Amino acid sequence: MKEKLIGIGAGAKLSRLSERTLRYWESLGLIKPVRLPSGHRKFSKPMIKKIIAIKEILEKYNLRINDLITSSKFLQDELLKEKVDSPDVFDLNIALDSQIYERAKKAGKLHPLSGLPDALYIRQEIERRLDEDYKIAVCYVDMKDFKYYNKRYGYEKGDAVIKFLASLIHDVVKENGDKEDIAGHIGGDNFVIITSHEKYNKVCTELIKSFDLLIEQHYEKEDREKGYIVNYTRRGEEIRTAVMILSVSVVWNIRRKLTHYAEVSDIAQELKSYAQKFPKSEFVVDRRSD
Repeated sequence: MKEKLIGIGAGAKLSRLSERTLRYWESLGLIKPVRLPSGHRKFSKPMIKKIIAIKEILEKYNLRINDLITSSKFLQDELLKEKVDSPDVFDLNIALDSQIYERAKKAGKLHPLSGLPDALYIRQEIERRLDEDYKIAVCYVDMKDFKYYNKRYGYEKGDAVIKFLASLIHDVVKENGDKEDIAGHIGGDNFVIITSHEKYNKVCTELIKSFDLLIEQHYEKEDREKGYIVNYTRRGEEIRTAVMILSVSVVWNIRRKLTHYAEVSDIAQELKSYAQKFPKSEFVVDRRSD
C-alpha cells in the first residue's frame, strides 16, 4: 500500500504555516517534498511531523528560522527526533529522484557530503556525451571567497553552505533543465551542471537569482549589516571579503568540437578567472569557435 502524500496547501493548514513559509524552508534545504512525475510536490507524513516539530521549537525558544539554517546540530536535535518517527527525514543529502542519480548511487559515485554524483561520475558522463556527439553545455559553478567564509565561521557552517548550494543546484536543474541534465559535486565548493545549449541560460539565470536571494541568511546579522566579513593574516593584517557570489563558467560544443573531458576542464578554468573579476554573481560563456 502506497504511503499517502500531503499537498503543500494541506501541509500548510496542518502545520499552521503559510505555503510561502514552507517553500522558503524548502529553498533552505530544511525540508524536502516528494516530487511527483507530474511536477507537483507533496509531503510525506514524517516530513509534516518534522515541519510541526521545527515550528514548535522555534516558538518555544522564540527563534527565527534564519537563526538556525546553518546549524546541522539543530537538525539532529533530540527534541526534534523524539517527535518524528522516521529518521530518514533528517538526512540532508539530496533525494535521488531520477534514473541518472540512481545509477550514480549504485556505482558508488556519490559525493559523501552533498549526495550528488561525484567528480569521476561527472567526468565519465561528459566523455560519454562527447563520444556520442551530444550537444551539451557544461556549467562549472563555484562560490567566490568560500575559503574566507570557512575561516570566519568554521568547517561545520562551511559544510552547511555546501549542502545548501548542492540542494539549490539540484532543484534549479530539476525545475529548469531537461530530464537528462545532471548536477554534480566535483569537490569543495565546486559543482558542475551538464545541460543543453537550449537550457543553460535559464538554468544559470535562475541559479544565480536564487543564490543571491538566499546566501545572506548564512551570515550572522552583524556581518549581513556590514556587507562583509573580517579575517586576519598571520601577520595580523585585516582581510575584508564581501558576501559570497557565484561564478559560473559555461563550456559548450556548439561553435567548436570538443573531444575530451580535459579540454572542457581547461576551457572552464580559463573562463573562471574571467568570471571571478565581476563584482556580482555572473555566468560567462565560451563563444570561441574552431
